[in-house]
Amino acid sequence: MNRLNWFRGALLVATATLLPSRAVADVLVVSQNALHLGQGSRAVPNYIPNKNIFIQSLARWPGNSLPQLTFLQEVMTQASASAIEPTGGTVHFGELKGTSTYLERYGNILVNDAGNHLSILCHVDTASLLPSGVSIQRPPDASLIRDATGSTPRLIWFLNFHATFGTGSAGLAARRSEIGEIGNIIAQLRAAVPAGCPRTTDNAVVLGDWNMDATDASFRTLAANAGFTRLGFAPNEKTSLNAQGVRASRYDHFIWDDSRLQVTLAASPPQPLCGTTARFTTGVLTPSSLQSFRRNCSDHLGVAAVVSVR
Repeated sequence: MNRLNWFRGALLVATATLLPSRAVADVLVVSQNALHLGQGSRAVPNYIPNKNIFIQSLARWPGNSLPQLTFLQEVMTQASASAIEPTGGTVHFGELKGTSTYLERYGNILVNDAGNHLSILCHVDTASLLPSGVSIQRPPDASLIRDATGSTPRLIWFLNFHATFGTGSAGLAARRSEIGEIGNIIAQLRAAVPAGCPRTTDNAVVLGDWNMDATDASFRTLAANAGFTRLGFAPNEKTSLNAQGVRASRYDHFIWDDSRLQVTLAASPPQPLCGTTARFTTGVLTPSSLQSFRRNCSDHLGVAAVVSVR
């Protein structure tokens, strides 16, 4: 199969949706690289408190009637969970990750619906699942989610990941190796109940900042290692911003087994964010001013989708 045909077959063409009314096992899921959350900027007054407000607003999107899960990358040791907690929400920070003096954490925020249907059963630091000799700079944090909307509760693993970044062929090879290894982590989560968790499931979504275009062959390796029947990935748009606030690279994606899960890219009404206004357009956070967003909040545009079990 040539690359173009594979691309067409592997990519779920996810249609945009205005944030919908609740259906069985629907969850609005947002992923955001928070660009050193908790650290300041000498060039921007009140940078820390204003960015905390951005995260709060991101985690409870106006007009959304679904339970919402927001996953964060680049949560620094200075970040405060209470400072980003939205009304009615709960915040979890994982362990510091890194193989050098640079360390960051993963974070997630749960805002439930009125029926309190969604719950997080456990969190797993997947560093404990890596075999001897295998290195991932920031092993994913995995959260097992239970949705009790329907008569039969549904379970989904969400893995939050920030891939290593490096230049040249060595950096590219390291990223490809990590991405393939994520599939082996998923296979382990699917095969056995991890320590500290009551159950497991074959349903898994990986999200985050991959520092890699989703058409790269390493994602096929991930799918094969994970045991996915049909690879789904979306969006695959330019989400990283350079210093001038110009879209640069296709880095932020949802990756899933399309035979088990439906992932539909979200659209939303605008709200004030980061010195401008922003909305989700076909799954990508789209500010009116990219320059204002880059200056005040992040060098990545968040991505959002409605996730449900088929």
